[in-house]
Amino acid sequence: MKRIIFGIICSIFLLSFISCKNKEIQADIVITNVNIIDVENQITNSSQTIAIENGKIILIEPYSDSSVIKAETIIDGTNKYLIPSLWDMHTHYTTSNKHKGFLNLFMANGVLGVRDLWGSIEARDSLVASNTLMPRIFLSGHIIDGPFTLLQGTLQPKSADEAIHLVDSLHQKGADFIKVYDDLSKDIYEAISLKCKELNLPFTGHTPDIITAIDASELGQKSIEHLNGIFESCSSQQSRIDSLEVVFKHAFMQRNIPNAIKAFTEIGTLYSSTLDEDELNKLSNTLVKNKTFITPTLITLNNHWYRKEVDFTKDSINKYIPLEMFNGWDPNNEFPTNMFPEETWESGKKMVSIAKTITNKLNKNGVKLLAGTDCGVSYVVPGFSIHNELKLLVKSGLTNGEALQTATINPSLYFNLSDSLGTVTENKIADLVLLNNNPLEKIENTQTIFGVIQNGKYLDRNRLNELLKNAEIIK
Repeated sequence: MKRIIFGIICSIFLLSFISCKNKEIQADIVITNVNIIDVENQITNSSQTIAIENGKIILIEPYSDSSVIKAETIIDGTNKYLIPSLWDMHTHYTTSNKHKGFLNLFMANGVLGVRDLWGSIEARDSLVASNTLMPRIFLSGHIIDGPFTLLQGTLQPKSADEAIHLVDSLHQKGADFIKVYDDLSKDIYEAISLKCKELNLPFTGHTPDIITAIDASELGQKSIEHLNGIFESCSSQQSRIDSLEVVFKHAFMQRNIPNAIKAFTEIGTLYSSTLDEDELNKLSNTLVKNKTFITPTLITLNNHWYRKEVDFTKDSINKYIPLEMFNGWDPNNEFPTNMFPEETWESGKKMVSIAKTITNKLNKNGVKLLAGTDCGVSYVVPGFSIHNELKLLVKSGLTNGEALQTATINPSLYFNLSDSLGTVTENKIADLVLLNNNPLEKIENTQTIFGVIQNGKYLDRNRLNELLKNAEIIK
């Protein structure tokens, strides 16, 4: 009897072993033996198998060469690294008819999500309806600003009631958030804040001249762009900077360009020479408490202020930029940049340096950062520029993993989409980038793209190269 029982147990064990050894995996896409980057914990989970079905990740498990795989697409992930798709959280031109190739540039660079801080709601919806291959586009529609705006085409409410009506209108049209700008009065800004809170609609953008970064955070602004208002709030000379900004604005509006440049130069010098750590810590505490995100857009500052020393015109990626836009980036063609004395350029470069310092300290203090590029300005090329922004974040002091978080998990937190995007996790949407090298070892490795998976659709290297080729501009 004991022999019979023992034999049965052995048979069950053997059958179980054989069953496990020959596990069957069925899916649309299966990636085998791949190294998955855990962006949340900044670690690599080596040698994993990931299965994707109907646009979602349905399985992640340790790789076994004995698994029976039945899939339309099987990808050998040996010596490759899988990350969540990237986001550019400050873009422009994503819905422009003149710049349709920009969508290809995002896709080919693994940027499958963008936040456009202007853009046409109608054009975005039309692109979605036509099944255009493109990243997920979240946008604001029109910018809301005051009467002395430096931008053309903004909405300029004359009262709090009118501002509330504009917010309502943008919301009804499908805006994902509201963008505020420099010249808003305090009462109109506060009205926008209250209306957005009522609608559960984020608002973001610049901090108006009359509002401090701390006040903006307390009033619910979800993100602050370009360190706008942050420089001032971290300075021991805030009142002096505030008065100079008034001088600059009035001089510029009156076309008194020499006085505007003089004030602007002094502002930049004060930014870099009056950093107050106590003020920065106080600001950081407020930003963390209110869950206010910061989008430093370091590449915008860097490329703007170093374009006289670095010949960006020789960069091969400029072949994707329309000639009119490209020529406009030349400092000799840009007003009033073409009038800047050397002192202003030096002041600007110091501002780049202090921006990196502030960015690093904000990160160390627990403030959530977003990777954004402001692409379309100063040799900032869509798609490619997000990789340069990540490099600048690392040069500022962030770890490779922290920089990667700013373009993956942090955007998903910003949009309250962390249940479906932002990490390589079972049951999440399969928006993924497959790399040849590990970005946790070197952030430049985000550029070593082997393939992209968008919503469960695989774009191999040949397809990505085709997208790039189709985006080239004949000049």
